[in-house]
Amino acid sequence: MATNEPKYDVLWPLSRKAVKRTASATRIPDLNDKIVAELWDVIFRGETIYPLVREYIKKRFPRVKFVTYDEFGNFHGAREHEVSATIPDKLKAFKADAAIVGIGA
Repeated sequence: MATNEPKYDVLWPLSRKAVKRTASATRIPDLNDKIVAELWDVIFRGETIYPLVREYIKKRFPRVKFVTYDEFGNFHGAREHEVSATIPDKLKAFKADAAIVGIGA
C-alpha cells in the first residue's frame, strides 16, 4: 500500500551499557559504634536534611558517630575534581565505615 506520509530515520534513545554492573556492597546491619561520613554536593537542602537524617539514624543506633559534610567540602562545581580527589584519603583518615552521599530533590 503506497502512502504519502513522510519517512524519518529514527534512533533508539537507549545506548549500550558503558559500565559493567557490579554487586552492591553488603549492608552494615548495625551502625552502633560505626562512623558514617556525610558527603553533600551543596545543591539541595542538605543543611536541613542531614540533621534530620542524623537524628533518625541515632534513634535506631544511639552509638553511631558522624563525620559531617563540611569536613569533605563541596564535590560539585568548579573545584569538584580537586575536592573529589581528597575524599578517599579523608574517608580513611576518619575511619569511616559507611557514607551517605549527596541528597537530591
